[in-house]
Amino acid sequence: MSNYELNIDFKESDLSMIYAAGEKVVVVKHTAGDQDKQVAWLTFKPFAHNTIQWQENYAVYASDTELQGGAAINKLSDKEAATKVVYGFDKGYFGTATPCNDLEENSYGIKNDMAGYPLLTFGLAQDVTVNGRAFANNPINAISIPYGQSANMTPIEKVDVYLRKDVDDGTVISHIMSVALPVTYGEGENVHSIEYDGSIGKFYPVK
Repeated sequence: MSNYELNIDFKESDLSMIYAAGEKVVVVKHTAGDQDKQVAWLTFKPFAHNTIQWQENYAVYASDTELQGGAAINKLSDKEAATKVVYGFDKGYFGTATPCNDLEENSYGIKNDMAGYPLLTFGLAQDVTVNGRAFANNPINAISIPYGQSANMTPIEKVDVYLRKDVDDGTVISHIMSVALPVTYGEGENVHSIEYDGSIGKFYPVK
């Protein structure tokens, strides 16, 4: 299980501007494909030096939140998940877990078996720590699955970082208004450092 870290630094003058504007740091994770929607994985008021840490493990979650931009995901059930497994959701929880060789190596499957609910929202969630404060199973994506149907999701260790004031953890992202910096992990790159420059209004990588 791999560990990942993202360090984000701010100048004092930029922090003053960010707090005056009521903005927060928003971190969005990626998944492969285009069938699901992105969700704000983490949002927080920044300090001068910030450290975000997570591990490569995921959970599946279920919600009755209508999937539209700006909606806040209300998790009703979640379960630690393994790859190449389809998790059946019935009676309000993830019960049956069926291995599936048709899934890709890093993919997670969900089947909506919840009778009486024609459509529910599902997705992946992941623990994350920011400046020593832990958040358990924050949603990273969302997808609507009709009753009796299945979907699979493949997470990617890539995040977008930007500033925004009208987004909280678990908010469905319809569009990004700020300039986002993509940060990609892999091939031995488990730690990245970035800074914010208020004079240009965006983040940039630090070598």
